[in-house]
Amino acid sequence: MRYKTWRSRKDTHLHILCAEGAEAFESLPVAVRNLGPWTGGPEGEIAKLRLPYRILLDEQKFVVMYAHVSQLQLEGTRAQELHPANTHRPECKGKGEVPQYGVLESSQ
Repeated sequence: MRYKTWRSRKDTHLHILCAEGAEAFESLPVAVRNLGPWTGGPEGEIAKLRLPYRILLDEQKFVVMYAHVSQLQLEGTRAQELHPANTHRPECKGKGEVPQYGVLESSQ
């Protein structure tokens, strides 16, 4: 399932997040829709949204946000995207994992 954001043209810091599609936008409360006119914004997979946004979207079917467009952080960041592949160690094969040799001996 996908999401779509909308930015108010009256107040460019006001954003709405809802499911993608005309029926999702049309099902917004009239008071929220009347805060527009609206311009389309970022969209993507709901599964990639940050957890608070996913919860609110599931519970109330929309999220109202007030932030500059550059400060919107809708999707979480995966750890693999933060750290590039470990390519300087060929034995890692880009995974950041090194083969284990031997067994740790317990001291007696």
